[in-house]
Amino acid sequence: MKLLPVTTLISSISIITAGLLLPLSAFADEKASDEYIKVEVRGILNNEVMAIGGESTGVVITANGVTWELDFENAPALRKTSKPMNGQMVVVKGQLQVRAGIEIRKRWILKVKTIQLGNSGGDLSLLDIKSDKVKKLEVSQTFGGFRETQIFYTFEEKNVILKVKIDNQNLKFDVSAKIYIFEKSTTANGLGKWLNNQHSDGLYPDIPRPVSTLDVPAKFCSSKNSKFIDKTETHLGNFDNYSIQFNIADSEKIGDFKIKAFSGKAMVHLKIK
Repeated sequence: MKLLPVTTLISSISIITAGLLLPLSAFADEKASDEYIKVEVRGILNNEVMAIGGESTGVVITANGVTWELDFENAPALRKTSKPMNGQMVVVKGQLQVRAGIEIRKRWILKVKTIQLGNSGGDLSLLDIKSDKVKKLEVSQTFGGFRETQIFYTFEEKNVILKVKIDNQNLKFDVSAKIYIFEKSTTANGLGKWLNNQHSDGLYPDIPRPVSTLDVPAKFCSSKNSKFIDKTETHLGNFDNYSIQFNIADSEKIGDFKIKAFSGKAMVHLKIK
C-alpha cells in the first residue's frame, strides 16, 4: 500500500474537517431565530400585580416558589377569561421569553397560549380555625384610633392567613373574609411581620408578600346578636361599643381551599356622628 506524505495527509484532514464544520455553523446561525422554550405551569394566578415603573404585565403565576409574568398580548380574550381566576390554581401553556428591565434586570415572561383552571388532583385543603395550631389575633384599634375590627387566623403549616373583617360604619356590621396565601418558604416569623404591618405603622420594611388572595363569597359571611356595651370618648371622636357575633358558613371550593364553618364574638366600635 502506498502511503501519503504526512503533509499531504494533514492537508486532506483539514479540508475534510472544514467541509464538515462550515455547513454546521451556517445551519446553527440560520436556525438560531427559530429557537423557543414551550412550557406548562400549574400554579396560583395573581392578576392584581403592581410594579415600580410599570415593569410588569400585571399578571403572574407562582409555582414551587418560582414566579413568572404572563403576557396576554397575543391572546386578549384569554386575559378576560382569566379575570375571575385570580387567586386560584390554574394551568398555563405558552412560550417562555426573557426581557431586559430597569428595576428588574431579567423579566421571565410566559406568552400565554392557553389558560384554564387547574384540577387540584386531590382533596381541598381544609381551613379549620379550631385546630390547636391556628393562632388568632383580633385588632380594632391602631395609633390612629378605633377602626373596623379585623380577626386574623394564621395557619402556619399551610402558609395561609384567613382574615375576617367586621365593618364599623353602621349598625349592619357587615362581615367579609379573605384568604391570603404565601410561598411555602415563608417562615412563622415572616407571617408575624406581615400581620404586624396590617394593623400598625408598618415597622417592618422587608416582609413576605402574599402570592395570591382569595375573597370568601359574601353569602358565607354574616353577623347577628349585636349588643350595646358602653360608650368611649376620645379626642378623635365618640364611639358606641358593641359585642358582635359573626359567622362564617361551610364554604364551597375557594381556590384549593375549603373553610369549615365557625363563629365567634368580637368588639366593634361604631363612631357616633
